[in-house]
Amino acid sequence: MQEHNDLAQVDSNETGRAPLQPMGFTDILDGMFSFYRSHFRLFLTIAGVYLAISFGVDLISVFLHVEADATMGTGLVILVFTVLISVAVSTFVVAGLAYASAHVYLGREIIPGIALQRAWQRFWTCLGSLILWSLAVGGLTVTIIGIPFAIYFSVRWGLYSLPVMLEGTTARNALRRSTELIKGSWWRVFGIMVSISLISFMIYFILEASSGFFLTWMGVSEAEVPTDLWDTLRQLFIPTPSEIGWFSYTIRRLVSLIIATFTMPISVIGSTLLYFDLRIRKEAFDIEMQVTD
Repeated sequence: MQEHNDLAQVDSNETGRAPLQPMGFTDILDGMFSFYRSHFRLFLTIAGVYLAISFGVDLISVFLHVEADATMGTGLVILVFTVLISVAVSTFVVAGLAYASAHVYLGREIIPGIALQRAWQRFWTCLGSLILWSLAVGGLTVTIIGIPFAIYFSVRWGLYSLPVMLEGTTARNALRRSTELIKGSWWRVFGIMVSISLISFMIYFILEASSGFFLTWMGVSEAEVPTDLWDTLRQLFIPTPSEIGWFSYTIRRLVSLIIATFTMPISVIGSTLLYFDLRIRKEAFDIEMQVTD
């Protein structure tokens, strides 16, 4: 039980914590937005790290790609480098958001610096659990027959980052811990995870599409005439400097990353609430916290 009690060991300066109790589907969705709204500055400050680093890396990578005259080998190296940095930054920021979300849920005071410090302490373990999850799920998708199994295990192991951040478990045990929590509730968890992802994606898509049309209307993102629907969508969401110019590209990428930064906390808060709901239902976490307080 000690392994699952890491949250109880944190200094708990409580600020009017709401009663811990099982949450229904609507409770999780409502809490996802109410927590974000009431602690908007906290979550946005943490997510701002993603904006700052990603924007700089993106501009550098595109500049190097253009300067390298877009050769196949150099372009591939730059692409791999950009993806690796993006994954690392996303992992770090999501870990900080999850830690902050847990403190908000438990009614404890937390500042962005402490959340990011904790994320850095657990960064390599979080990254390791992500790699294990990706290899396992990705390996199952190699064949068509493995896709249903990939979906099943992606949900079964889907809460891997939360035990790492909130219980101090190892990367390997994080997948096992997620399995323990979700066992017997797969369909319910699947429905909630899909709903959280869809809501977050739709908010991002609407804001991104609206900003793209608005910037085009303002003359900031004027691109070459698209040849088909796919080309239209690509220019709307991922234009290149050669198509719209460096100034327009910089503005578009900045706006796009701001939108991504704004929507990033939504799914993390929702997943954290789902994690606590499962612990309360399966392990009487609410009673455990009352005893340790």
